[in-house]
Amino acid sequence: MAEIKINNQKVVFDDILKIEKANISAGEKHYSRLRINRQEAATVLVFNTDTKKVILTKQYRYAIHDKVSEPIYETLAGKVDAGESPMEAAIRETEEEIGYKVPKENMKLLASCFASPGYTSEKFYVFYATVSTKDKVNDGGGLKEENENIQVIEMEVAEFKELVLNGKIEDAKTYVAAVFFLQSN
Repeated sequence: MAEIKINNQKVVFDDILKIEKANISAGEKHYSRLRINRQEAATVLVFNTDTKKVILTKQYRYAIHDKVSEPIYETLAGKVDAGESPMEAAIRETEEEIGYKVPKENMKLLASCFASPGYTSEKFYVFYATVSTKDKVNDGGGLKEENENIQVIEMEVAEFKELVLNGKIEDAKTYVAAVFFLQSN
């Protein structure tokens, strides 16, 4: 394999996300590539130990609007803010999106992975959290100023397993978390 060298790199779009273009050399070959440079993110699969239910979310996603007829099941997720660890983001997002304040000792990192390394730098930290009914501090639903409008979905483990095994989980981060969860339950 030829040595890869990035000759130059520039930002071609800078808004909520940043698109960068690089000119690359690999031996005698020269080409360009684009990437979406994104913040890291945390996602959490939550299990309520009192109700024995998995807690997921559904929300409108413009990016897949033309490919699905309704919102898809997802683990809760959000960006890791500046100065925040992935664990801190996971705890914050759990409270914002589904209304549970998770004790740090109940949050476990399962894996970290790139969302789609062919075009984005975004890396997900996949967590598993256990909560009890007493940890519920609000209704969740996300932040109004972020226009999240999140629906909180609680389901039995058997129903969740059926969704996974029948290909009804269409979100990659949720599927990764589900694999870990179902192997241990």
